[in-house]
Amino acid sequence: MKKKCLLTALFGSMVVCASAQISLSGKVVDARTGKPVEGANVRLEQTTIGCATNPKGEFLLKDIKEGTYTLRTSCLNYAPVTQKVSQSQKEMVIRLKGTTFNMDQVVVTGTGTHHKLKDSPVPVEVISQRDLQNANPSSFQDALVKLVPSISVQTTAMGTTLYVNGLPDKYLLVLINGKKVAGDISGSIDYDRINMDAVKRIEVLKGASSALYGSDAIAGVINIITDDPKSALNVSSNTRVSSHGRISESVNADANDGKLSAHLNYNYRTSDGWQLNPYEESKGELVETTKKPVYKNHSHNVSQTLSYAATERLSLHLNGNLFISENDRTGAYDYNNRHQSYTVGGTAKYLLAKRASYIEGNISTTNFRSFYDYINDAKTHKTGDEVLSKDQTYTNANLKGVFKTHENNTLFTGLDYVFEGLEPTETSKMLNNEYQSVYTLAAYVQDEVKLLDAISVVAGIRYAYNEKFKSQFTPKLSLMYQYSGLNVRASYAAGFRSPTLQQMYAVSESRGQITVGDPGLDPEKSNFYNLNIEYNHRLFSIAASIYQNDLKDKIEAEDIGTTPEDIENGITRRRQYRNIEKARVKGFDIGFSVRPFTGFMFGANYIYTDGRNRTEDIRLERTVRHSGNFNASWRKTWNDYTFNIAINGRYQGTRWSKTYGDAPAHQLWDINTRHSFNLKSVALEPAVGVENIFNYTDDRPYNSNYATLTPGRSFYVSLLVRFKQ
Repeated sequence: MKKKCLLTALFGSMVVCASAQISLSGKVVDARTGKPVEGANVRLEQTTIGCATNPKGEFLLKDIKEGTYTLRTSCLNYAPVTQKVSQSQKEMVIRLKGTTFNMDQVVVTGTGTHHKLKDSPVPVEVISQRDLQNANPSSFQDALVKLVPSISVQTTAMGTTLYVNGLPDKYLLVLINGKKVAGDISGSIDYDRINMDAVKRIEVLKGASSALYGSDAIAGVINIITDDPKSALNVSSNTRVSSHGRISESVNADANDGKLSAHLNYNYRTSDGWQLNPYEESKGELVETTKKPVYKNHSHNVSQTLSYAATERLSLHLNGNLFISENDRTGAYDYNNRHQSYTVGGTAKYLLAKRASYIEGNISTTNFRSFYDYINDAKTHKTGDEVLSKDQTYTNANLKGVFKTHENNTLFTGLDYVFEGLEPTETSKMLNNEYQSVYTLAAYVQDEVKLLDAISVVAGIRYAYNEKFKSQFTPKLSLMYQYSGLNVRASYAAGFRSPTLQQMYAVSESRGQITVGDPGLDPEKSNFYNLNIEYNHRLFSIAASIYQNDLKDKIEAEDIGTTPEDIENGITRRRQYRNIEKARVKGFDIGFSVRPFTGFMFGANYIYTDGRNRTEDIRLERTVRHSGNFNASWRKTWNDYTFNIAINGRYQGTRWSKTYGDAPAHQLWDINTRHSFNLKSVALEPAVGVENIFNYTDDRPYNSNYATLTPGRSFYVSLLVRFKQ
């Protein structure tokens, strides 16, 4: 009798459990044409449950615990749709409306928490996936030049430096999915490490952001968001070919069984390089040279991500990246440069049951190395020698929590640990020839409050303890007023940047010049003020901002004079890092976009920047006062074919330099066409375009302060092939 009761109870509990599961299935279609929308993301908010629609627009979500959920459906080129669900539904039909500009897209960089773009209390500039498709950039820096007028780029044979509102990228924090891209070449990261074929959007936050992001965020933050695998199986290949042997090939493979998903991406890039002028200046005369501003080069970039939805609320992620780049300077130098880095990391995220709250912990480590590979016999090395020139290690671990304590209140808090190490090498020796390292511990808290449905307040503070510089506090305060489509934002934020190990301890020699570190350096500090006004309408948007960023204890290398021993050893210049400057950057920007009808959009932006070295009362080195961009696009679909045409223009004013001479003002204009064929088992997207339509080149002698390294007018073709499941 007891056994019968037990079996009955067990069977009954199984029935109850089974009945407590719900499932959702149906189709996502275009609201105007009624045709299925492939690749739409259908997910239950605040859970790990979600999928992408198949070529027929179909989706299936199953094994869902009984309850009330918000179902969100989103897709590129469509406005997202949300709806409440509380029971099983079959043959659902979700209609998405096409849109040229999506103010409902979610951004995270401004506050560290999720906001719709139009509701973000801190102004964030977004380069969407559509923007990237329209511009079809050849690289990450190319995308920024075409689409973000406040960013200027200086590229030399040694690498690329970004300037944001007059400040170089040593003051800019670059993230991929919220994690720092660590390791640098002459102070700048190798931006070829960013594979544009894996990018979903780029969020640009300008101004001091140290309260949330710590050191290096004085000029701002760029957060690169990559795509997540949603389809059961997706394989794609993207090939781009242009002049001077420039080829880029990317292969992506995604797999998702609902619980476990994997994303593998490989990118190969190569270029034959080019000269802009066959002469260089030597002792006041022009002499022939084989040196190039862009040398023959190639790179390999492979990334792997594994994600596991352990439960409805717990997700686990592992990621790894390996990057190798090499150049060929045969005929100009005795050695080639090679750079390699690897990154490994893991993340665990738990969604709390109460509102939109979660706890997340992650850890990642990066090792970045540079080498000299000798191709000729030299004074100290033989052909084939490999010399390590830089060896950096960066490890970051953090634990953060977002707590929706009330419908109008969100608390964001966390702990952060950073460890940095720098090895002495043959070409970059250290003071006392010792390995150097430093750790930083930090705690931060931020509170977001919405008052009267019209005013939002964000207040936060970060406390950091650095092993070398002890305690540092950085507060922030942002206010936003909303009325209809009008947003008015005002903010203040403090910033700080710790001196790098290179600036404190390294002794570097290059071409007869020695630069020495100073262990007694102080951190650089800043105060940033910003006022932003924005109005959004269904047919147009307009925005304007005015800002000021004050820096003190700015670190620069100062000439300290040579010694008799230096002169005897061929050293012509000796410098040391010092806190020698105060600086102020102020300016304004204004921009608009117009969407008169579905499929068509055009817009323009203008940026004015006044950067001054207040110590010497001169302009900041390499600042650009006037810049702007223009873009226009049109998109039209006929049955299974979609045509897209886009024009992008960029004006950059004179880039001032006391040391190297000015770089001239110039304009670059591109036209891009993309053709999408949605076939039964494969999607094809060939593209054809012209870069630098008006054939501008800065063809001054080698080693000039070039305005741009473009080789002139270039034609390109590309082909994206995406196989359907």
